[in-house]
Amino acid sequence: AASGQATLLDKAGQGLKSTFGQFAAAFGAVEIVQRLGTAFLQANVGLERLRLGLKTIYKDTAVAGTQIDFLRNSANAAGVSFSSITDSFVKFAASTTAANIPIAQTNELFQSVTRAAGTLGLSGDRVTHMLDALSQMAAKGVVSMEELRQQLGDSLPGALSLTAKGLGLTEAELIKLVESGGLLARDLFPALTASLKEMGAEVFTVQATWERFKNILTQISTDAGDTGVWDSLKY
Repeated sequence: AASGQATLLDKAGQGLKSTFGQFAAAFGAVEIVQRLGTAFLQANVGLERLRLGLKTIYKDTAVAGTQIDFLRNSANAAGVSFSSITDSFVKFAASTTAANIPIAQTNELFQSVTRAAGTLGLSGDRVTHMLDALSQMAAKGVVSMEELRQQLGDSLPGALSLTAKGLGLTEAELIKLVESGGLLARDLFPALTASLKEMGAEVFTVQATWERFKNILTQISTDAGDTGVWDSLKY
């Protein structure tokens, strides 16, 4: 994994060298520096917010760090924007933790959702909407038809049939179960995870490749911030 990450960083560096001249010609050196400075600031502010959020949820700095690595790896594997899903991941983690859903189960569902989104070519915004719907289910404990069919279904094609398949039910049986208030979020999550796993595949679309490249640039900025560059700017 480490060697793979190093290879990606090398590729990103080569890409930067080949494109920097084009950007400089188009926008001018001063504007390029301003753009890079803004990107550096946004990346580090976002990471700081993510760290604080996860430390508040898990009460453990090491666990928060592990979850950030997991989030970054999941985003890269699915070919979705890391920055676009961090806030939703924090909300999702907070809801599942409050509902006493184990981290392993939370992560497994999250990974399945992002991988399925990548396979279907869905944007980071769609992933955000899916996570928001799942967060609401976890917070309430009991799944409603509005949450399943509309909120989740609007962003995840076939959400109802995927859930039914994971539970070993027909769609009609699932609808009856949900309408009776008998479907709990802790039962839906592993069922949906199982169905989504069957959809997941390696994603090598142009969009996914571009999002991975942007993720690498974001990580380069945050890695630089972690070396002390950010602290030096405070004085």
